[in-house]
Amino acid sequence: MTVIQRKKKSRKELDQDGGLVRVLDKYEEHFSVGVLKEITELYNEGHCVEGIAETFKRPVMEIIMALMHQADEEKITRAFALRL
Repeated sequence: MTVIQRKKKSRKELDQDGGLVRVLDKYEEHFSVGVLKEITELYNEGHCVEGIAETFKRPVMEIIMALMHQADEEKITRAFALRL
C-alpha cells in the first residue's frame, strides 16, 4: 500500500479550517434486530441498495450504514464496497 503525502502537515493548519463535523448525523443509526436481519437477507439475495431503501422507506445512506455494520460483523455474503 502506498502512503499518500498529506497536503496540510501541522495540527495548526488542520485546525484553522474550524471546528469538528459530526458526519452522518442527519441519518438514523438505529435498526431493530429484525429489520437489520431482513436488510441483510435481501442484500445477500442480490437486491440492490436502492430497492431495499425504497422497501423500508429509509434513505439509501441508512441502508449502506446498516450493511457496513453487517459487513463488519461478517454477515454479508456477497461483494460489498468492492475495491478495484
